[in-house]
Amino acid sequence: MSDLTPHGVVPSLGQTAVRPSWNSLPPPVRRSIAGRLGSPIQSVADQRGGFTPGVAARLTLDGDAVFIKAVLSDHPLGDAYRHEARTADQLPHAAPAPQLRWHDRIGDWFVLVFDAVAGRHPDLSPSLADIPHVIAAITAMSRVLTPCPVPLPPSAAGRGSWLHGWSDLLDDPPEDLTVWERDHLIELAQIERVWPTHADGATLVHGDIRPDNMLITPAEEVVIVDWAHASCGAAWQDTADLIPHMIMAGHDPCTVEKHLIGAPAWDTAHSETITSYAAAYAGYWARMSRKPAPAGVPHLRGYQRRASRAALAWLQARVS
Repeated sequence: MSDLTPHGVVPSLGQTAVRPSWNSLPPPVRRSIAGRLGSPIQSVADQRGGFTPGVAARLTLDGDAVFIKAVLSDHPLGDAYRHEARTADQLPHAAPAPQLRWHDRIGDWFVLVFDAVAGRHPDLSPSLADIPHVIAAITAMSRVLTPCPVPLPPSAAGRGSWLHGWSDLLDDPPEDLTVWERDHLIELAQIERVWPTHADGATLVHGDIRPDNMLITPAEEVVIVDWAHASCGAAWQDTADLIPHMIMAGHDPCTVEKHLIGAPAWDTAHSETITSYAAAYAGYWARMSRKPAPAGVPHLRGYQRRASRAALAWLQARVS
């Protein structure tokens, strides 16, 4: 992968889906999209990675480029695409996000068209080269998006409805739980219930901060993409989301949090809340990783197993 990648191309941690290509769209849909772009399509670069099995492609136009996302309107992920469209359409221009040009249902497909953004994905490894820039960008993003400029569900209700897992596993404990997980399962189910009660706030929370959802442009600006999980709540959520991904990138779970010191959203978050959040993410990924692989995303469950181990290591470092 080159240093510069178009909006939508993801690093290895995000390469879990097998996406359909631009050419797999029905010809009338492609013609309709092309007719609304205002310039002939010169070339197409399909995205092959990501976490969802929708079409994703960078279209080079005459002196311009756009990024296309499309999914069948009745697909289980169709609501997430529509949520992203409603959110992106109302983001202020100061938000570090690609501009949504338009979105529409075309035939049986729901289509979003963004400005293409060239950049590289941040390196969250212990080299630390990009971490300060990423933390500063998330902090600045939270300031720009407070008060929340988009009518969104509160984080406690929106994200809280799915960000958990141990209580589900407690009902029917899997045989492959580790000894530590089995011995602490009741406690884990209790701990993960705490964070939503502290998730209220007035900030637009991206809700899916990962390296493959960020791009650092040649001007060293950090751009955040994929707003399908946005909610309104406390800003600490987007900052805390970095931790499991930093651990997966090689950080020591016992010392990883020191890199977030100085970020206002992190410094003001209650310790009990962060511990609960770590437990909830570990439980969510542990729960989801045991489900059958969704169609078109054959490597998702393996990624979720690795993510669960990282979040669990974070949690264990906090409670040890």
